[in-house]
Amino acid sequence: RHRHRHPLPPTPPGATPPPSSTTARQRRRARMPAQARLMFVGGVLLLSSLAQLLTHDPQLFGRLCSIAAVLTVVEKAISYYFRGWHLFVLDFCYWVNVSCFLIPLLFPNGGGLARIAHAVLFLHANGPVALAVPIWNQSLVFHDPERILSVGVHVWPMLVSFCAAWHPFDSASIAFSYRGFKFLTDIPLVFVSYFLWQLAYFLITNVLFKGYMNRNKHLLSSFRWIAEDHSNGINGLIVSMARGLGVFGPNERMSMDDLRSELMFMLIQLIYTVLTVSVSTLIAIGGKQVHSIFMLLIIASSLWNGSAVYIEHSEDDMKHPKAEEVDCTVKDVKQE
Repeated sequence: RHRHRHPLPPTPPGATPPPSSTTARQRRRARMPAQARLMFVGGVLLLSSLAQLLTHDPQLFGRLCSIAAVLTVVEKAISYYFRGWHLFVLDFCYWVNVSCFLIPLLFPNGGGLARIAHAVLFLHANGPVALAVPIWNQSLVFHDPERILSVGVHVWPMLVSFCAAWHPFDSASIAFSYRGFKFLTDIPLVFVSYFLWQLAYFLITNVLFKGYMNRNKHLLSSFRWIAEDHSNGINGLIVSMARGLGVFGPNERMSMDDLRSELMFMLIQLIYTVLTVSVSTLIAIGGKQVHSIFMLLIIASSLWNGSAVYIEHSEDDMKHPKAEEVDCTVKDVKQE
């Protein structure tokens, strides 16, 4: 018996597609790793829960962010070690994260030193650390724990400094919130702390562990990564500046074994720090409202970058469906 088939009408916008087109998608979704889907759900719930906690109990939020900051550093140190990336943990942002946890321990009774420590933390956290999110295109991709933690490294100190300044949660932050900033002393100390870190970084990589690093050329650090990637924009900027200053010849490039390259890299980092600390100083002057807007912009930039991952995958699936999905769709139509 011949059964006459009427063509299906076009699917209205927002409506569910016909069964023949949804079956392949359902099968494809069923093959998605459960871990990735759980991570996506967990990431979304974590972000919304943190927003709720910041609104209803900012003191508890500040304490949890301090703990999360140091736990993120520990996780990065362990996971990076097995990839040969553990030298990245020497970067400035990780030191700032550790300081979020150490300040309450070092200054349990508050006092003037606690105020200075939190003021320096604030200017670092909302300057070079937080602004690395849009500058380095950090992406908040909810099913990817690696990217979530990378965003966290640059965001936890900002959140801790927000609570310390406007919702103090321990004796050290109370001393800072009560006494506020003293820019004539705080800003010089910001750069003193930065130079101490830079000196420690240089001594560790070029003196203490120089032989270890020379024997293991495969190990990556921020400097090595940029020095060997000649397509990197920072690499190009450093080379152009070095040639303009006469440090490099017209045909010379960066090299991870060249001290001049490392010194130019340090100079670029210093310029970046000066520019971004000027931003965090303006945020401190602007007060809580300006700081809140700044935090929203930083989080929004990570979401903007992360959205590209989902949109690209979605458009790629629509334009270039996999062969087995097309085959499934054809079989579903034949079965009808």
